[in-house]
Amino acid sequence: MTGHIPTLYVLNKNYSSWSLRAWLVLSALGIKFETVVLTFPALHITKPNSETHIVFESLVIMEYLAEDHSHLWPACKYERAHARSLASEMATGFGPIRSYPMNIRAKYDFDQALYNAGVEKDLHRLSSIWEELRVKAVKNKADNGFLFGGLTALDAMYAPLAHWLTTYALVDKV
Repeated sequence: MTGHIPTLYVLNKNYSSWSLRAWLVLSALGIKFETVVLTFPALHITKPNSETHIVFESLVIMEYLAEDHSHLWPACKYERAHARSLASEMATGFGPIRSYPMNIRAKYDFDQALYNAGVEKDLHRLSSIWEELRVKAVKNKADNGFLFGGLTALDAMYAPLAHWLTTYALVDKV
């Protein structure tokens, strides 16, 4: 990254999983950045020649950041490909769970009317992903409690889902 301070354009992080993900990664990396609330999340980057670019979509922002912070993805190319596949699945899948409104500050009782076969299928898939990754990570001496042991972009991709589980009392269903 350049010596310029990037600007992250976000929606309200409480209500926007896409904004939350990019903000989480920048914060976890200790990158100084400005935040501006807008209508869609994006990262405003100034190159050394003062040319500016906008990078939008949280997964693409994370890929951009990984160019200078390679630990955002697992070091092993097979694990890295797997992590990117799972991140893409998160970005495009889990529609039934993601149809629950995002509100990190809220806590609701379990609502059977919102719970359906699609949500149940998503929870089963989520559980299998997290269990598979954590079983492997626990065997690693450098396990820090994240999906691949250490913090990766994949943890940021799934962080909003973890909040949905808590917000909508779905934790017991996983």
